[in-house]
Amino acid sequence: MNASPIHRTIANARTAVNGDFISTARVVDLLLDLRNLAGADRALVDEIDARLSSIPGRSVAPNEWWIDALQAIELLAGTVDPSPMPA
Repeated sequence: MNASPIHRTIANARTAVNGDFISTARVVDLLLDLRNLAGADRALVDEIDARLSSIPGRSVAPNEWWIDALQAIELLAGTVDPSPMPA
């Protein structure tokens, strides 16, 4: 079975976790990529938006928070509708 683009993006983000902190700019970029991949799945978009609005720290965020965010998004991603969100 092939992994969906959202699952591949999450897997790649996990492999890049290194140390105690991650750049908030990197987190925002990855969350926006995931939001785009979420398509019309409103629950998934809402979860990603909640994570975007709650990033701890100005320039770096704890990797513990980032891993938790990825896990929460991944749990919801099983029901992703890949069709684009209406404008």
